[in-house]
Amino acid sequence: MKVKSFSWGVVQGQLDRKIQTEYVRKFVRYEDLLSSVKAKLHDDVTNYVICTWFNHWTTVLIEEHISTHSNVIPTLKNIKGIDIFFNGQPFDLKVTYLPRDYEPSYATENPKDLAIWMYENQGAQRFGADNRLFVVLLNKVNPEKSWELKRNFSLVFEKIDKFFDREKVSENDEIIFTFGRKAYTAVTKVLIIAR
Repeated sequence: MKVKSFSWGVVQGQLDRKIQTEYVRKFVRYEDLLSSVKAKLHDDVTNYVICTWFNHWTTVLIEEHISTHSNVIPTLKNIKGIDIFFNGQPFDLKVTYLPRDYEPSYATENPKDLAIWMYENQGAQRFGADNRLFVVLLNKVNPEKSWELKRNFSLVFEKIDKFFDREKVSENDEIIFTFGRKAYTAVTKVLIIAR
């Protein structure tokens, strides 16, 4: 059995706000509240849980595979902002999708610009200026279905292995980005896995 659809139903990290705004503070009558919860909230929460579960466990498997590569040294314990060491540099791994409305051809031709965009558009609650390795999954024909690539482990693992076999960290990987009117410097690598 596989996850068949990938529809969040709720913006990541905003489930409580949605419940407060669209249910708790909106309905005065108890019957209306229950009716609305049954009609919509149940499905939204179910979709949110499935998407979160899918992302968590596929990311765990991808990160575990990366940590077994001979050119990678995994951290021995949880260190905030560091998942692996590659070429002597610490990196925080981010397995993600191409942002909505980000031009796929521009991303593949200018991965450094994509990395800067990812840093500058991260949420304040998730802010980090740590070195990052972005593994970006992209279905070129239908970007909305990019999530399906995340479970195609043979493709993803093959691309990851080739990436770590050929890549090196250099001063060309250094970026400067702005967040909250402050400039930051980080070392970043981007692997776009497209199909």
